[in-house]
Parts: sequence; structure tokens; C-alpha cells
Amino acid sequence: MFDPRPKSSRRELFDRERELKILDSAAGRGVPLVLVLGIRRIGKTSLLKSFLEAHNGIYLDMRGVRREVDLYEKLSEGLKSSLSRLKKIIEGIRGVSVMGVEVEIKWRGKDSISLLGLLEELNKRKERVIVVFDEAQLIKPPLSMEIKSAIAYAYDNLEYITVILSGSEIGLLRDFIGVENPESPLYGRYALELVVERFPVDLSLEFLRRGFRELGLRVPEEVLEKAVDTFDGIVGWLVFFGRSYADGVRDLDRILEAAVRLAVKELSKLRKREKLVLKAVAKGANSWSSIRKTIEEREGVTIPKSSLTRTIKKLEKLSIIKGYRFLDPVYREASKRLIVK
Repeated sequence: MFDPRPKSSRRELFDRERELKILDSAAGRGVPLVLVLGIRRIGKTSLLKSFLEAHNGIYLDMRGVRREVDLYEKLSEGLKSSLSRLKKIIEGIRGVSVMGVEVEIKWRGKDSISLLGLLEELNKRKERVIVVFDEAQLIKPPLSMEIKSAIAYAYDNLEYITVILSGSEIGLLRDFIGVENPESPLYGRYALELVVERFPVDLSLEFLRRGFRELGLRVPEEVLEKAVDTFDGIVGWLVFFGRSYADGVRDLDRILEAAVRLAVKELSKLRKREKLVLKAVAKGANSWSSIRKTIEEREGVTIPKSSLTRTIKKLEKLSIIKGYRFLDPVYREASKRLIVK
């Protein structure tokens, strides 16, 4: 339960029966495009990998994918990870070589195959194949256009292919897809959306209880309740707490401090104005005008209205804030500590 790595089997996955049922139903009905949405550390990757356990599927983590070579390396890794289920399906496909437990894709030159070509060949097998692009919003042009064009073609023509796009930056993922953008290859396509929510209090408590039972630890109920209140049902942080406590860190404040330091490191990659907005919201600014006033008083400069509006919208698309409130309490604490230069 407290293994920080994503789960990959339904037996290991806690709860999420509703989400698995929706995904299983989508695969069974041949839904061509599914979006799996949720904030960071909510458990999307564990859900997707556990879902694929019962299906012919390829999981692609798109973090770090910048060039074609990155894409085809991910494809090779994805096919290798699912080789026990996909071997009979991919054997004989031109440009794809299976060598023991390794899979090689030739994507340039003679006898090569493209992403679209691979999807076409998989479709010919007439068995449902699920292709998951996790953190798809991170894919940038020109590679993003190639991938979206392949997905659009599969949507229209390949009845045995289901594509799942998942992302923690929900607004950016919707921008990536561009179902309302006439210039996007996916314009006008319907996508089934599944939002992965945080655990309610009762499930959060049961998650922690079961995790500690697995480890043979008895933890006072008041400690569990305080941890649940602190981490607000976000699975990744509950795992972080459980692992830290089991490893001997029994002070919740110390565990929270470690989580906040991790969040600060992540938020430090943002631009100066984005950090300023987060610091303002963390200090209590709860409206557009109060954010503007707080930043202008701190910086001693006026901020153009359009610039501030764009910054707030960007942070909402990143799924850090919504309605001038943080979606993750750890990020709220981390934002107070951001250093703005």
C-alpha cells in the first residue's frame, strides 16, 4: 500500500472500482478516445497501469518526450512491458522485432514503421488494443501534431484501437487535444472523460489503516485522522505519510515539512509572475483584485490587467489553483516559501 511506485495490478490497487468499471466499459464498447484527468499524485498512473492488466495495452509515459527518437523509445518500452499479452499481436509486424524479452522498432529507412502505421497494423489483428499516453499535455510541436493526427485517424478509421490521454495539468491537456480548436486534428471529436477524485475522509482513513496493517504497525487513530486532515485525500501524499511513518519518522510536522520541500522544488520551475500569484493566494488573496493589489504592493510596480488574467488562467490550467484556492494543501504551504527573484 505504501510503495511509492505506481501500482500495476488490480489486486494491489486500493478502491477505484468505479473508475475501473468505467474504463473496462469504455474498452468493451470500443470508445475511441478517453481522457483520464486528475491533479498531481491523485493516482492516475496506478489506475491506468492496473486497468491495462486485464487488456491488450501499451502504456507510454510522455514525460521527457521531445523528439521522434524519444517517442519510439517509449513505444519500444511500452511494448516490452506488455509483451506477455501483446507478443502474438505484434509478431510479424514490419518494423517491429521481438528478440527474447526486448522489442525493437525501426522508425526510419527501409522496412520502417510510423506510429500511425503501427496502429493500423494492430487494428488488423481485430483485437481491442488500448494505447495510453500519460501526461500527454507535455508533448510539444511538431511531435504533438504527428501524434494528434495519428489519434484522429485512429478515431475515424481504426475500430479496434482505443486511445487514452491522461494528464495532471487538466487545462493544458484540453488545450493539447483542441476539440474546440478548428486547427487541431482532434477538433470536434467526442472524448469520454473520467476525473479521478481524491479519497473522502472515510476512505483515506481505511487506506492508512490497511497500509499499516500490512506492515504490522498499530498507529493511534488520532494520528491517522490528523494525517488525513493534513493531506486532504490525495493518495500520493497519504502514501508519502505512510511510508515516512513506517520508516521511523513519527512526527507529522516533520513529514509535512519534507512534503512541502518537495513541492517547493516543483513549483520553483514556474515563472516569476506565476510564483507571485501563488504567494498572494497562499497568503489569503481570494479574488482577482486582491491578488493584483498584493503583488503590486510587494513589487512596487503596476501589473497590466491582461497579464495578470493570463497568469491566473495558466495556473488554473496547470491544476494548481481553481477559483483562487489551492487544489493541494501541500502546494499552498509550499507557495508561501517560494523565493521570487
